[in-house]
Amino acid sequence: MPIKVFLTEPIQAEAQALLAKNVELDIGHDNLSTDEVLGRVAEVDVIFSKTDPIRIDQVVIDAAPNLMLIARHGSGYSNVAMEYATEKGIFVTNTPGVNAITMAEYTIGIMFAAARNIVPAANACHGGAPNRLSFLGQELYGKTFGIVGVGQIGRQVVMRADALGMKVLAYHPRPSARNLTDLPLDLVDLDQLLDESDVISLHMPYSDETRNLIGAPELRRMKKSAILLNLSRGGVVDEKALYKSLKNESIFAAATDVLANEPVHADEPLLQLKNCLVLPHIAAVTREAQKSVAMTAVEDILRFSRGELLHHLVNLTELENR
Repeated sequence: MPIKVFLTEPIQAEAQALLAKNVELDIGHDNLSTDEVLGRVAEVDVIFSKTDPIRIDQVVIDAAPNLMLIARHGSGYSNVAMEYATEKGIFVTNTPGVNAITMAEYTIGIMFAAARNIVPAANACHGGAPNRLSFLGQELYGKTFGIVGVGQIGRQVVMRADALGMKVLAYHPRPSARNLTDLPLDLVDLDQLLDESDVISLHMPYSDETRNLIGAPELRRMKKSAILLNLSRGGVVDEKALYKSLKNESIFAAATDVLANEPVHADEPLLQLKNCLVLPHIAAVTREAQKSVAMTAVEDILRFSRGELLHHLVNLTELENR
């Protein structure tokens, strides 16, 4: 008898078809209420979570007594109650590094967009006869690129920043920092990175340790000409402090693909600022990445259905130590 899978919203068509062929699949949509989620997970073996705002918390887990696997469509899993899932013996998988090239290209793209005021300049053209000299930008060659978090995505970003002729500083407090000796970067502490970098790019997972990692004190350390890029999660940056810093022109610009509260609403304060580029969490939204991420997640679900070892199990160590 096929396992029962609840997919929170549709995924790439080929991957979805493969999954539907091998499991009993229920597909939600991108505007599910909590009550809808609770009703649809009642008999499932697997929750396949695509959208971060849908919390797979203790309430959802308890509503799914047959739940054995939570599969994430992406590398992040901050929307999953990891400790509780592990306590219940539930596997959690993700898709680490699959979208690394897409994410790295996007990082470089929004860096140029912020440095050269590309979006406000393009918008001004719609009004006709824009004052082109009002969009004074910055050249990036020879500048210092500071990266916070050098995982699989960060590695790709570092190589591209170096290829642009930028000096790279990195803050990577995790033990895997010892594996970075092959990259053209200097490992430094966070304060030095903030003090010396012209561009600061965030690629850290969201956790208790990284919540508001960049707040008012950190923003005050940055150069007045600095550009902040957030490619991690919204909660990593104190958005009220960022708004104040940008409004006062304490830093040159920011570009963020993520916010603490998503999806983006029209009354989002950061949208009021010409020196802040706010984007709707699209860093991984390319045809190539969406297919790769979906296929990687589906393949682990199918391995689970066959009783095979999972390739991208997040909580393996914790389950083994129970």
